[in-house]
Amino acid sequence: MIAKFSLCATLSRSLVVALVFAGTSATAQTPVTLNFVDADIDVVAKAVGELTGKTFVLDPRVKGKINIQSAKGVSPGLAYPTFLSALRMAGFAAVESGGVVRVVPEVDAKTLPTPVGSGAGGAITTKVIPLVNQSAAQVINALRPLVAASNALVVYPPGNAIIITDYADNIRRIEAVISRLDTPSVAAPEIIALNQANAIDVAALINRVFNEAAAGSEARDRLQVTADTRSNSVIVRSEDANRLSRVKTFVQDLDRPTSAPGNIRIVYLKHADATQVAQTLRRVLGADGGNASSSSPASSASNAASSALGSLLPAANAAGATGGGNTALANAAAALNSASSSAMSSGLPAPSQSNQTAFNAGGATVYADAAINALVISAPTPVYNNLRAVIEQLDVRRAQVFIEALIAEVQADKAAEFGIQWQALDGLTKSSTQGFGGTNFGGTGTNILGISANPTSAGRGLNLGLLRGAFTYKGVEIANLGLLARALQNDTTANILSMPTLLALDNEEAKFSGGQTVPVLTGQYANSTGSNNSVTPFATFERKDVGLILKVRPLITEGGAIRLQLYQEVSSVADAGSTAAQSGLSSFNKRVLESTVLADDGQIVVLGGLLQEGFTNGQDKVPVIGDAPFIGNFFRYDTRKRTKTNLMIFLRPTVLRDARQTGAISDERYRVLGLDQQAVSPETRAMLPDMSNPVLPLGAPKSAPATPASPALLPAPTK
Repeated sequence: MIAKFSLCATLSRSLVVALVFAGTSATAQTPVTLNFVDADIDVVAKAVGELTGKTFVLDPRVKGKINIQSAKGVSPGLAYPTFLSALRMAGFAAVESGGVVRVVPEVDAKTLPTPVGSGAGGAITTKVIPLVNQSAAQVINALRPLVAASNALVVYPPGNAIIITDYADNIRRIEAVISRLDTPSVAAPEIIALNQANAIDVAALINRVFNEAAAGSEARDRLQVTADTRSNSVIVRSEDANRLSRVKTFVQDLDRPTSAPGNIRIVYLKHADATQVAQTLRRVLGADGGNASSSSPASSASNAASSALGSLLPAANAAGATGGGNTALANAAAALNSASSSAMSSGLPAPSQSNQTAFNAGGATVYADAAINALVISAPTPVYNNLRAVIEQLDVRRAQVFIEALIAEVQADKAAEFGIQWQALDGLTKSSTQGFGGTNFGGTGTNILGISANPTSAGRGLNLGLLRGAFTYKGVEIANLGLLARALQNDTTANILSMPTLLALDNEEAKFSGGQTVPVLTGQYANSTGSNNSVTPFATFERKDVGLILKVRPLITEGGAIRLQLYQEVSSVADAGSTAAQSGLSSFNKRVLESTVLADDGQIVVLGGLLQEGFTNGQDKVPVIGDAPFIGNFFRYDTRKRTKTNLMIFLRPTVLRDARQTGAISDERYRVLGLDQQAVSPETRAMLPDMSNPVLPLGAPKSAPATPASPALLPAPTK
């Protein structure tokens, strides 16, 4: 007879769990009947632990009842997976580690140290699944619906692997799905050689006809098309064999001699300027009027490249349509581009360009149509193929550089004045002679004589005096000021912050200018002789820019660094508001920085600065008496002044290589300006009418998808 082991849990008034043995003993292979109805989880865990020998630790949040019923006996080894399945249905998970099974809420299971590798079907396990043929970042999107939100599914790009924390049985299912997806691509590149047509033109047509029509469809419906100018071939790759066959037929139909007489072709440029490209081709073909006479190192390199390119064209013309000269031609074109870069890296100006937009040389006629930014080329097919290869390398999107500058100037001036002046004058009449004496220090508004004539002209500060009546001198009544004591302390601070920004094309100069134009007197004529001269008095002025000027020419080097040629000027009117300034006789403060620096992308560099500190000590006194202790203070006027200026200039260049990066910068600047406009909105006043404040529309323009921007060099907008 087979022994029977029964675990029974019934619920009457209280839950009773009984271990009933049918037979004399129970072994690991003894069948077990499971019958738990509305049993508490902790009670069932204790019973399963006694049966399997496992130790269970329950989280305090694990509460509730489960139901486990078996119609017939099951092996003890199946009791543990059955219990795990019941926990899973109740929203809990078991994590086995170090000989202990911890039961926690399912949402917290992924944070515990789970075993890595295989495990029991209902246990939480972590596994690393590497992929060989497909991208893990793409495959993971197909797997997310198969994993509960409470479990983890992440991609590890360096190892092209997927890391998953889930129940072991679900992990095995996902492994089976991945094995079906991670298969090598059946698409091999197809090389289609051309005899008559140009590879670049044919590749553009394939993209226009096939890929643009398949825009928005699945990736397998799109073609990968590349033009190989060296062999004049088109390389095509597709997942769809039928689609690839249609492309091959399409290319064969195009690869025929042109029926148009004269071999005239139009090349539309995407990024480069047609006029500038025409000038480059003119020098390449050795046409008259080129810049071959330049003696600079950059021009010499350019001439050498042009000579090499020009010498290849007749040979290519004679060689037929094989395209054998394309490799050397491309190398020479690279040398020509390198020569242009060398000219900029040495601080030399770019070679002057002729205004000629049409030429005939080397068996080819080229005309640049600036209106549509295209080149019209009339040339034999071999020559055209060579020129087309050069044009393709020249017609590339040039990167831009966004330049943020920060010019900070802090000024602190302190001045102090103290002095005593006196005068003695009494009984002055027209017929009498009286003695006069006293001291007189300082200029207008500070000396005692000037204040006596006009008491309202007293300068700033504390002015104390002794006044006794008045006297008349040459018909003018003058106050009789016998004593004047004057004291003044002046503290002046200034904090000036300028933050210009510029967006410049690679190797193109950009300029920012902000300020005002100030009239400066350059000449005048006045009729001071009193004669009846018919010439009307006049004055001539010129306008001078005053403010901030920033000129930058960025050059992105091969290694990604940015070479910046800089000119920065900060100027101001020194005596603004004075009579001389209003008459056009102003004096100016001017600070100029001109330098060439090298910075990495996004690096903040300090261009330079000025730390200036000065001290002035002035003294007006009566000789001998002014040096006497104590009494000398009545015969002395002291002035002291201390000035301190700290000027620093910072700059950060950021390379923008595509429209997405440019749009992110534009959107950020748009947002900052909008916040500043809202901060200066007028407040509501009861006695004033409400007036709308012009502000930018809410939200940044959708110029590009939003991307996280680098930390701004500029401060946050004011609140």
